[in-house]
Amino acid sequence: MKRQPVTQVAVCAGGLGTRVAGWSRHIPKEFQPVAGRPGILHVLDEFASLAPARIVVVYHPFYERFMAWAQTTLGAGGRAAYQRAAGMPATDPPLHEKLDLTFIPQRGRYADITSILNAAAHFEPADVFVAFADNLYPGDNPAASLALAPAKRAIVLARPYRREEASVRGVIVSRYHDGLCLLTDLVEKPPPAEAGRLEAEHGYENLWLLEGRARLPWTMIRELGSRARRLGPEPKLSLAIRDHAHNEPVIVITTESAVIDLGSGALNFAEIAAQPG
Repeated sequence: MKRQPVTQVAVCAGGLGTRVAGWSRHIPKEFQPVAGRPGILHVLDEFASLAPARIVVVYHPFYERFMAWAQTTLGAGGRAAYQRAAGMPATDPPLHEKLDLTFIPQRGRYADITSILNAAAHFEPADVFVAFADNLYPGDNPAASLALAPAKRAIVLARPYRREEASVRGVIVSRYHDGLCLLTDLVEKPPPAEAGRLEAEHGYENLWLLEGRARLPWTMIRELGSRARRLGPEPKLSLAIRDHAHNEPVIVITTESAVIDLGSGALNFAEIAAQPG
């Protein structure tokens, strides 16, 4: 019998949450409660739908002791251990306990590419899903959408362009070919004048905001390794995706879901889902 492919996921959680430094000294921002559960559980649930899945969470070494505890509570048998300690009746384990889940400290230069390469060292040479753990999507399951796109292609998640958010996000320029939305350029955090130029040249309908999910072919993982060795102190994934698109197609998958940014303070899922756009 042919073995079912394993979904490989690099969860990037290597930041220190400097935008919420008042409390991120005590707990990683990815564990901030959202709808009564740690935010990272929502990320794990997203990928549990693609089981079997091997997930490597790459965290900042500052949180070493915290993460040692988190591995115990989130991994296989975590709920049962808590229920025994609390004298509660046993229930079926949550879906995320069925994942092949590993936590590792980030090693190397402080960068999102570093986190991906750290995780990739634990994977087979096949497509790698990338999830930035501080971004949650209450109105969608982006992982499922990424999984439906053609294999061995770079795929990114995006949402509709909004001028007021352009200066703090990557702005994608797209075109359509054979029914696919393809990335042709990406401008990282354009100032207002540059955003206006992009709007005039390409139109709102061809602009998108880059989001915190992607699926990368193994050939691009190798490219990232080469890029990280060549470039300066913080090689960015968004710019690597832009450069990859100059040689190979990069597919854009879109979502209408609002995004919860745990680095700026999370809202309740029900509250965020009720907001327009």
